[in-house]
Amino acid sequence: MSGAMRGASFLTGALNRKAAQTRSDLGGKAMCEHEQDGEDDRKFGMALDDDGNIVFVGRPDWATKAKAIKVNQNAKKGPVEDRRHMLHWDEQLKPILASVMSAMFKEYGKTGAKLKDALLKPLKGRLQRVTGDETAIAERVAKEINGAVINLVPDRADINKAIEIVRERVRKLIRKLTDDAELTTKVGKAMRQPSPNDAIMDVYLDEASQELLGGTSSDTAIKSQIQDICFQIVGLVQACRAPCDFVMMLQQVSDSVTFDLSQKAQREQTQRTLAWLRKMESNVRDPADKRYEAMLTLLD
Repeated sequence: MSGAMRGASFLTGALNRKAAQTRSDLGGKAMCEHEQDGEDDRKFGMALDDDGNIVFVGRPDWATKAKAIKVNQNAKKGPVEDRRHMLHWDEQLKPILASVMSAMFKEYGKTGAKLKDALLKPLKGRLQRVTGDETAIAERVAKEINGAVINLVPDRADINKAIEIVRERVRKLIRKLTDDAELTTKVGKAMRQPSPNDAIMDVYLDEASQELLGGTSSDTAIKSQIQDICFQIVGLVQACRAPCDFVMMLQQVSDSVTFDLSQKAQREQTQRTLAWLRKMESNVRDPADKRYEAMLTLLD
């Protein structure tokens, strides 16, 4: 199997196998560590930057329908659960919202009846009691997109948190390959060795082990998930034969955790959510109102 294929299958294989496991001995510890997906230390809000583009800060609270999705919060009854996004807020939803809303505000003006009507009209039949000015309407839309039921699955909180931490570790490692002076010096020396390919791979693999496995432990539910996922990633990169394969593998692994293929997600959910993402990725040159309408179909 190619490196790209291994990376792409990382989440469906490794993480889904982890999701299938129930560790009763760690379940009690998960309760105190649990961080509800949907919370953010920064207050949620929307603003215009100097270029007239929309910027969303923080993460909105759950919408009413999202709150209705039941999750287990009692470790004695099984693994503590989050409402887990399949398409993540920071990775997918927020950038799409910012892009579409920026287009709408540029097309219809920063404020006024024309913009307000353009925002409200497609919401009829989808949302109730939409009030406030144009900013309030845009923030309400963002809240509903974040809480779109089709994109949420009740599933293990420890894996949910572990995915976020592992993804940042992988991305930090990717950045170090080009930005870290000490590492690039080691690579430069390796390039002058009789077998530069092997020497560079030794440097890369040592760095991967330190970044991904350094300080890991299994003394809590989340740390246990992080450790197991990182061990599997190290196993993947150890199979790479060339530095370019190593970098590609890390990128594939990083990308693989932007879509959470939970075992509890129904096939229709997965198909519809991915179809929506493909549609939004392909319509970036369409008129603002068409992109806005397309974005709202996640709520249908």
